[in-house]
Amino acid sequence: MTNARSKSLYCAVLAAFLGSGAAHAQLTTDHTTCRAATSTVLAQADKTTVVLLDHRGVAQSSDGKDPFHGSTQRCVGVLANIEGTVTANGWCKQVHPQTGDWLVLDWANSGKPGSGTYTIRHGTGKWKGATGTGTYESLGQTRPVDPGTYQNCVRIKGTLSIPG
Repeated sequence: MTNARSKSLYCAVLAAFLGSGAAHAQLTTDHTTCRAATSTVLAQADKTTVVLLDHRGVAQSSDGKDPFHGSTQRCVGVLANIEGTVTANGWCKQVHPQTGDWLVLDWANSGKPGSGTYTIRHGTGKWKGATGTGTYESLGQTRPVDPGTYQNCVRIKGTLSIPG
């Protein structure tokens, strides 16, 4: 075999090998999730309040093309206000509207009320192996419909990478 032919064969084999890895769909997300929730005071004393949060909602995008459009969500978390310093974090399960496949993500506030970051940690079915990060920001405060509840909407922006 000639040297030029060997190089060509080597390059073809290398290209096939490198190209055989699973491709990832790189998607962006920009949607609004509106939700209703309960909040339960776990502890309250001088300058200290710890509240358990449990909310459920649905994601909507303006054009219906967002990967989370129509998905439902349940999030649980804890919010603490200790001497005026507020922290909050928790976990969410996002369920695909057609398949029932789901993602689990964690979230943490940024110090600004109603805003923070999230990281996708696990997925099933069409979302198996998915990764991503993003931000969320409250679209404003609302008056609770009942004591111990809250209702609001958040705008969520981020990236989603899905194997396949």
